[in-house]
Order: sequence, then structure tokens, then C-alpha cells
Amino acid sequence: MTTIRAVLPDADEPKREKSTNTPAHGEERRVEAVQREVDAVTFWERGEEPEFGRIAFFTDAVFAIALTLLVLDLRLPRMSGNPDDPASILNALGDLTPKFVSFGIAFALLAKYWIANHGFFARIGRFDRRYLTICMCYLATVAFLPFPTSLIGEYESNPISGVLFALSLAAVSGLETVLLWHAQRAGLMRTPASEQVYRWQVSVALIPFTMFLVTIPLAFVSPTVMLLSWIVIAPLAGRWAHRRKPAALTSRQNPIPDGDSCE
Repeated sequence: MTTIRAVLPDADEPKREKSTNTPAHGEERRVEAVQREVDAVTFWERGEEPEFGRIAFFTDAVFAIALTLLVLDLRLPRMSGNPDDPASILNALGDLTPKFVSFGIAFALLAKYWIANHGFFARIGRFDRRYLTICMCYLATVAFLPFPTSLIGEYESNPISGVLFALSLAAVSGLETVLLWHAQRAGLMRTPASEQVYRWQVSVALIPFTMFLVTIPLAFVSPTVMLLSWIVIAPLAGRWAHRRKPAALTSRQNPIPDGDSCE
């Protein structure tokens, strides 16, 4: 009798195959686990260093560089006549008047933006990825500002230089408002503002944004007229905003600074 035996697969073969694939599969699972942990970090709380402090330091650095770049455009032109004659250097300085004016306005506005941002960041208790994205766009407009400042200082009679300057400042103000809106709606504030206070803060943030856009037609009359209108409108708008400041912000016990960039 012929005995037929079924040849069964070696029980060790699957184990060997499984054992062969285990390191690769284990590495993949480890990478996936790390990625899930990274994706799970949707908020960085105040006090979690260095992550929380890095955004503040980076913001200050961008403002500092932008403010420094403004002055680099102030270079004394070649003087005509006798260089020892006081009239020669006075005439040369007179030629720089448009650059001095554009520098002064841009520096004052950037300083106001930084002060407002400083007060705003003091109220932030945490930030998320969307805040970082908006903040990077905001800082891009800040870093770009020295260019239109130089342009209007060099071509002060060209309306396009005035339009670009106003649009650049409006972009900074607009994104500042978007940051405030997102922080309030996403619950990023240390102490959420009341609806009344929040509406006042948004209205104050929109004042310079509106002013820059509304006065753009004046650039086609004269960019100088547009700049002078800002000098007149800004203090008036600041007083208007101050008179409508909610009572909650006037209390010394209130921990929320108003962050007003117009006063």
C-alpha cells in the first residue's frame, strides 16, 4: 500500500516571514505614532518654552529689522558747490526732506504697531497653527514696509508711490485685526474679552485700516496731501476711540490692556 502524505507547509515559515517584516513594520508604526503626536499638538500654552517664546522673539526681531531698514535710505546726496559752505549742506539736507517725512511717518506707525502687538501678545494665553499662519502673513507686511517707504521718499510726487505706501500700511492694519479676530474666536486669550470690549477693540483696529484706504484718492492730488491728512485724522480718530472706550477697560483692576494703536 502506498501511503500518501499531505505535505503541510512548515509552521516556522510564516513565523520567519513575520519576523522578517517586523522591524520595517515597527519602524513605520513608530513614525506614524510620532506624526500623530505632532498633529495632536494644536495648541502651545503660555509657559511651554521655548515654543511659546519663539513667536514673540521672532515678531520682535522682524519689527526691529524693519525699523532699522527705514533709516538706511537716509543717505546724504552729493553736495554742489563748496562743501565747507553751510548753505551747501543745508541745500543737500533740504533735498532729503521727503525722505525724512516718509521715514518719520513709517517709523511712528511701525512703533505704534509694535506697541499694540506687545499689548496684544501679553493677553495671549496660547496659540495654534492658524495663528502662526496669520502671524507670518502679518510679519511679511511689516518686513515689506521699508520698500514703499523708500519709494515714496524718492518719488514723492508720483501718486503710485503714495498708493503703494497706503496699501502696505492698510495690509498691516488689516492683518492686525484678523489676528485679534482669530484669537478671540479660537479662545486663545488669557482672559476672553466681553463682547462689548471685543467690538470696541475691532473698531479701533479698523480705524487706521479705513483711514489708509479712504485717503488713497488724495495721492492722485498729491502724496504729500495724503500724508498730511493722516497727521490730522489719526489724532482725531484716537480721541473718538478713547471717548467710546468701554468702562471695563478703564478699571485698574481689569487685567486686559486695550492694545489701542490709534491713541
